[in-house]
Amino acid sequence: MTLKKGDSGQQVLRLQAALQRMGIALPQYGIDGKFGPETEAAVRQAQRRFSLPVTGVASQELLQRLNIPSSSSGVVQAGNANPHIMKKTILAGIAIGGLFVLVKKFRSKRK
Repeated sequence: MTLKKGDSGQQVLRLQAALQRMGIALPQYGIDGKFGPETEAAVRQAQRRFSLPVTGVASQELLQRLNIPSSSSGVVQAGNANPHIMKKTILAGIAIGGLFVLVKKFRSKRK
């Protein structure tokens, strides 16, 4: 499975949360479940960090390195998802994204 610009849903949410966990900011839209230009740029950053081909498309290899389980339909099956963990992951990603925005604003004011 791959994820690319224009995709949306649960797997994109997981991708965005994993990108933020590794310190890649999504400052404008955050974890919104939509694979747009911001997510594409973040995927390119992750690909550089993992020394993968920089395409902006989240390949199966990138998803594996980010520990994102593969789902053939891109939808989490009810028996496989822990809603509490998913909620905490999303909230953590949002918090990290907010922190990056605050740090960026603080740094720009100091210049």
